[in-house]
Amino acid sequence: MPLIHLPDDILFNVLNLLSPPDILLLRKTCKRLQALTTERTVWTNVYRNPEYFLQPGPSESQTVPDLERVILHAHRWATVWTDFTTLRRNQPRVSTINLPDIRYLAEYQGQYIAIGTATSLILYDLHVEKVIFRYEISTKPFWLYIHSNTKDNDATFYIPFARVLRNDASTLQLCICKVDSSGNPSIDEILAIQITRNCKAGIGYDFFLAQGKSGDISLLYIPSQKLYTISAGTPVQQLTNVIFMPGYVLLIFTDYSNTVERKYFELYPLPDPMVIETGTHILPLHCGSLSMHFSEASFFSTDLSVDGNEIIWLVVLVGVRLWTLRISLQPDGIMDFYKPHYDTHHLPERMPAQAFDLRFTASSNSSRGRGIARIAAPKLNGWLTFDVRRSIDGNVSIARTIVDKDILPSLFMYDFDAYKGLLCGVNNDDEVIVLKFVQ
Repeated sequence: MPLIHLPDDILFNVLNLLSPPDILLLRKTCKRLQALTTERTVWTNVYRNPEYFLQPGPSESQTVPDLERVILHAHRWATVWTDFTTLRRNQPRVSTINLPDIRYLAEYQGQYIAIGTATSLILYDLHVEKVIFRYEISTKPFWLYIHSNTKDNDATFYIPFARVLRNDASTLQLCICKVDSSGNPSIDEILAIQITRNCKAGIGYDFFLAQGKSGDISLLYIPSQKLYTISAGTPVQQLTNVIFMPGYVLLIFTDYSNTVERKYFELYPLPDPMVIETGTHILPLHCGSLSMHFSEASFFSTDLSVDGNEIIWLVVLVGVRLWTLRISLQPDGIMDFYKPHYDTHHLPERMPAQAFDLRFTASSNSSRGRGIARIAAPKLNGWLTFDVRRSIDGNVSIARTIVDKDILPSLFMYDFDAYKGLLCGVNNDDEVIVLKFVQ
C-alpha cells in the first residue's frame, strides 16, 4: 500500500520516527503529507522526544513555525555537541563586546549578558547587539559569582550583587537586579541581608540564599522580599554548596578538621510565600553525611525508588571527571547515599589536572544533562564537555569529551547556555567573546 493511503494515525506514528530534517523533506512530496507535517501534534511530539535537549515546553503560545525553528536548532546543536571537531569546518559565529575593567559576566535566556565592571552593572542584548541598561553603583561593587542551572525562557531572571557600605567596608549590602519577561530591568536593595566577601550564596526558583556575616543563613523570596531563616542542624559552619531544585534547596557543609574530608547534607523545603509568613524558621526535612571529596556539585534529576522513596540525583566534579551521586530520602528523615566507587588517588588522571568552573544544565524531562568545565594541566589547557543520560531503568551514563583550545578559545568568567548552544566569556585581551555554535 502506498504511504499516502495509510490512515492519519499511522502516518503520525511514522512521523514520530523521523528526524526533523526528514519531516521537512517529506513535506515536499505531496499535498497530503504537506498538510500532515504542518499539524501542531507532529511538532509537539518531536518536542517531547527525550533525544532533544530542549527547555520546558512546548508552550501554548508557540506556533508551528516557532516549534519547527526551535527543534531544528536543537537538532543542529546536538550534531555539534556530539562532535566539536565539526567546528573546524563550520566556524561558530563570534561576536565581541568591548567594555572596560570587566569583573563579572553571566548569560540569561540566550539573549542577555550581564556584565559587571568596577563601577557599574551593564545589561547587553544579543538580539539587538547593544547595551540596553547601565546602572552606576554608588559605592564599590562586589560581584557574586553564582550561577543557576535552572533556565526558563519566559521567566523573570535576577542578577544578585553587593555594594560596600560607606561606613563599614567589611560589610556588603545585597542588591538584586530584576529583569522581567519583557526585558525591563529594576534594582532592589535588600536591606535585611548583609553579607561578607567570602559568603556562600545561591539562587533559583525566585529564591536567593546566603550565609550572612554572623553565620546565619537567610532565604529570600525575591518577588515579595519575604525573608526566612534556615535553621541548620549541623555544627559545621563551612557551607560549600547551595543547590536549588524543584521544591527544595540542598545545603552541603564540609568538615576539613580531620584527615578525611566529610560532607554534611541538609535538604530544606522551599516555603510557599502565599502561606508561610516572613521570619519563619525553615527546618531541614532530611539530613545525612558521608566521606567524599568533590569540588563542585549540581542538581541533575529526581526519581522514585521501587519502595516509593524520593531519590535525588546530583552530579559532582572530582578531578577531571563528572560522577553521579544518588541520594535516597527515607521516611524517617535520613539520607541514604549511593556514591560511585572510585579512588581519587588511583584515577587515570593522576596527573596534576583539575576541571573547574562547571556549568551544568539539567533538561526538563529529568533524563538528560549537559555540562562544560575548564581544564588546567601542565600540557593540557582546554575544555571538558559532559553529556549525562539516565535511562528508564535508572542507569546513568556520562560521556566526557576533551575539547582542545584551538577549537574553543581560552575564556575566564564564562557562562554557557546548554539549550541555545552559546558560550560567552572574557578573553586574555579583556574582551567579551560570544560564540554561537548554531546559526
